[in-house]
Amino acid sequence: MMGRLKSDQGQLFYDFRLGDAIPEDHLVRKIDSSVDLSWLRSELAPHYSSTGRPSIDPELMIRMLIVGYVFAIRSERLICREVQVNLAYRWFCKLGIKDAIPDHSAFSRARNERFRDGDVFRRVFERVVEACIAAGLVGGEGFAVDASLIQADANKQRSIAGQDWCRDRDPARSSRAVKEYLATLNDTAWGAASDVVPKFISPSDPAAQWTGLTKGQHSSRTPITISST
Repeated sequence: MMGRLKSDQGQLFYDFRLGDAIPEDHLVRKIDSSVDLSWLRSELAPHYSSTGRPSIDPELMIRMLIVGYVFAIRSERLICREVQVNLAYRWFCKLGIKDAIPDHSAFSRARNERFRDGDVFRRVFERVVEACIAAGLVGGEGFAVDASLIQADANKQRSIAGQDWCRDRDPARSSRAVKEYLATLNDTAWGAASDVVPKFISPSDPAAQWTGLTKGQHSSRTPITISST
C-alpha cells in the first residue's frame, strides 16, 4: 500500500537534538574533534572593549569561516546562508536551531580590525599544522609553495617607476595597503630578503605586481607555504 507522509510543520514543540541529525562519519565531526579553538577568546581579549554591547563570539566567526574554506563556499554571504539552512554546519558552529546567524558584514569588519590586529588566521593555521605534526601527518622533510593571483584595484596608467618609489613614508598618513607593504619590506622572510626593485609600482597598492596572466593587469600575489611529508 502506498504510504503518505504525515507531517505537521506547524508543530509548536519539538523533541529534537541537533547532534542526533549529524552522521557519525560527517566531515564536520572529524574537524571538530581535531580543531581546538579554546585559546581564541583569551588571545583576542585585548582587542575588545570591556564595556558596551556584547560582540559576536569570535569562535563562531572562525568556525563559520572554516566551514567556508573546507566546503569551498566562496563568499561570506553564502557562508551565512548555508549555515542558516545546513544542520551539520550549525552543529559545527555550536549554534542551536533558533540561534541567529551573524550578518555577512560582520566578517569584513572583524577581518580588517580585530582579526587582523590579533593575527588570528595565522595562529589558527599554525595550530592546525602543529596538530598535524603531533599526529604524524607532517614529516617536515620538504615543503611546497603555491600562490594565488587576485586582480588588484590598481590602475596601470598611474603606476610609477620602482626607483621613484619612496620608502620613507609616514605610515600614519598612508592607506592600509601601503602600511602593509611597508611592513613587508622590513620582514626578513619577504621584502628584506631581496634587494630587487620592482620595475613598476602602483602608489595605491604597492604590493600588486604587473603580470600578463591577467591580461596585462595588476594582480596581488598571495603566497601559501604547505609542509609535506
